[in-house]
Amino acid sequence: MDIQARLDHLQKIIYADFDGLLSTLNGQDDDNSATTIRARINQNLLEFKDYLRIMKSISRGDTNYRIYELKYKSLKQKYREVQLHLNEEQQVKIQEYRLKHFNVLPDIDTNTDKVTDETTLQATRDQLFSNRSSKKTAEASIAQQINQQNTKITSSLQKSRDMLSTTILQSELNIDAIDQQTKDLAKLNESFIQFGDLLSKSKGIIKFIEKQDKQDRQRIYLSMGFFILCCCWVLYRRVLRRPLKILFWSLFKIFNIFNWILGTGSRVKTTDVDVDTLSVIISTTAAVVSTILTDLPDDSFTETLEEIVSGITTTSARLADEL
Repeated sequence: MDIQARLDHLQKIIYADFDGLLSTLNGQDDDNSATTIRARINQNLLEFKDYLRIMKSISRGDTNYRIYELKYKSLKQKYREVQLHLNEEQQVKIQEYRLKHFNVLPDIDTNTDKVTDETTLQATRDQLFSNRSSKKTAEASIAQQINQQNTKITSSLQKSRDMLSTTILQSELNIDAIDQQTKDLAKLNESFIQFGDLLSKSKGIIKFIEKQDKQDRQRIYLSMGFFILCCCWVLYRRVLRRPLKILFWSLFKIFNIFNWILGTGSRVKTTDVDVDTLSVIISTTAAVVSTILTDLPDDSFTETLEEIVSGITTTSARLADEL
C-alpha cells in the first residue's frame, strides 16, 4: 500500500472517530469512550503527520503533498470544532441536570413527552438564577451542599481535561515541528562539515599548484638561461670569434706601436741593428744559393732548393715586418 492510500485510509478512520466521539453524547459511559476516542484520534493525527513528512522527503514541490497537507490542517480544525461542540453539549447536560435536581423543569405532557412552551423553560431558568445573590432562608442539608460542590468540581475537571487534551495535542505538534527542525539542522551541519572538508581539500590543491608553478617557473628561467648561453656560444664560435681575435690583435699591435714610439733609444737602435743584420744575412744567403745553383746541373734539385730558399726568404721578410 502506497503512502497516498494509507493517508486516505487514516482520513476515513479519523472521520469515523469524529462520528463516534459525537455519538458518545447519548451514551452512558461517555467519559471512558470519549477519552479512548480522543487518544485514538491524536495517535492517527500523529501518524498522518509522519506520512506527510515521508511524502515531503520523497517528492519535493509535488501538488499531492500540498493537497494532503491541507487535508491534515482541515482534520485538525475539524477536531477542534468537535471538541468545542462536545464542551457545549456537556454544558447543556450539566444545566439540565441542575434543573432536574432543583425540580424547576417545566410541565411535560405524558402523551407526547415534549415541552409545552420554550418560554416556560426560559422562565424557569430565570427563576433558577434570579435569586443567586439573595440570602437563603432555609439552609440546605449537608448532602445537598456536597452534591453541589461535587458537581462544580466535576464540571471544572471536565473543562480542565478538555483543555489539557487540546494542549497536549498542540504540544505534540510543537514537538514534531521541533524534531523536524532538529533533523534539518543536523542535515545542515553535515552539509557545512562536507563544505569545510571540500574547502580544506581545495586549499591543499591550490598550495600544491602554487608550489608546482614556482618550480616550473624556476625551470623555465634556467632553461631560458641555458638557451641564451648556447646561443651566445654558437654566435661566438660562428660569427664573433675571428673578429674578436682580429680586434684583440689590433689592440695589442697598437699597444706595441705606442711602446715603440714612447720606448727608449737603445731599444730602437737594437731593433734597427737586428733588422739590418737579418737583411744582410738574407741577401748573403740568397747570393750564395744562387751561385751554388748555377754550378749544379740538376734542374729538379735546383727548383726544390729555390722553393726552400723562397720560403725562408718570405718567412724572414714577415719576421722583419713584424719587428
